[in-house]
Amino acid sequence: MRYSGWTAAIALASAAFAFGIGGQGVAAATKVSKAVAPALSAAQKAAQAGNWAEALSQARAAQAVAGRTPIDDVTINDFIGVAAVNLKDFKTATAAFEAAADSPANTEMDPAERADLYHNALLLAGDAQQWQKVFTYAQVLESLNKMDDATYLEVAIGYYNMKDTARAKQYAQRSIDAAKAAGKPPQDNALKIVMNSEAQANPAAAEQALEQIILRSNSPEDWGRLIDNDFAAKGMNDVTAMDLYRLKFATKALGKQDASLAGKLANELYYYGDGVKIMEAAGITGPDMNAARNGAAREQGSLNAEIAAAHKGSGQEAIRVAEALYGYGRYADAEQLAREALSKGLAGKGKCRSHCDPAEALLLIGMSQAMQGRYADALASFNSVKGSEADLKTAHLWAMYAQIHQGGAQPAAAPAPAH
Repeated sequence: MRYSGWTAAIALASAAFAFGIGGQGVAAATKVSKAVAPALSAAQKAAQAGNWAEALSQARAAQAVAGRTPIDDVTINDFIGVAAVNLKDFKTATAAFEAAADSPANTEMDPAERADLYHNALLLAGDAQQWQKVFTYAQVLESLNKMDDATYLEVAIGYYNMKDTARAKQYAQRSIDAAKAAGKPPQDNALKIVMNSEAQANPAAAEQALEQIILRSNSPEDWGRLIDNDFAAKGMNDVTAMDLYRLKFATKALGKQDASLAGKLANELYYYGDGVKIMEAAGITGPDMNAARNGAAREQGSLNAEIAAAHKGSGQEAIRVAEALYGYGRYADAEQLAREALSKGLAGKGKCRSHCDPAEALLLIGMSQAMQGRYADALASFNSVKGSEADLKTAHLWAMYAQIHQGGAQPAAAPAPAH
């Protein structure tokens, strides 16, 4: 699958809610007239007590006072916006902040309070998909040098939805840089915009961006996109493809169509345990499920004898049985037999057509360790894999899985394929 096939969906942002609306009440440094001061003072006291309904009521009372000045209206609307957000009345908040931001009188505000006003107005305009407002408010914030990762992202999303990919990427990158400068992780939507814009021109950068998203969100949807892309890696074979399906299953990224394909492949490889587990989870019935269940019933009746024979037999026999054990959830036994297979030798010789790749054993060892919760051991196994591009990419993705479950540290970049 090409990168153009897994463009990530960009959420229409709700950054105002994720990052919080600035300001707690009446502006401390911006002067208001005596006419509105009593009502706004009462509103301020109610806000400090957390009584936002009363705060909004008092701000409305101030709005009804005759003889208000333009800066009074700006201050009142700014206060109404803050109170409304705290009451989760975002329609009222958006209208109030817009009125304050669009008033020429806001130039009389204290500079820090004016910056808060435009920050809040921009975030709510973005949530309402009022992209021209977002761009206008961003110009003011940029002139004040008060843009941050949240506001840069809203601008990026606006341009993205207006099909201006170049400027969307530019502002998304600014959001990423601002987040890093503030010691915060970049926001997923910023990474996705950069990834989508680079998907065709720079697929490696796009893949790295998606990996960063997954390392933080562990999203099944994003896992699915990333894994799907690696099915096209050079050197891919049925066994390695099954390892990718196993990862899809582990990350809950295996949809019904994928589960059907994985079930068929498991039956072809005689991995009946995997077949039953995957197809049952997806609710698949029919001939493939029946074949998997019948095969599993037969195999489990003779599995102990197969294990004994594998201990005495060749590396190829040991890895074949180890793969079956993994499908039945016998991860410790699978790991042990895979180690024996590796020690006996798996390099392809003569007429050997399957289970001849040392990378298969190392991948199986790492997967078995991960399923046992031994993530540090799994990482060491995955990092020792050598072989084709398919082997290395599969190991890298499984290493990401282990890193996330171990604690989220980023794995090393995937090594270059062996030649």
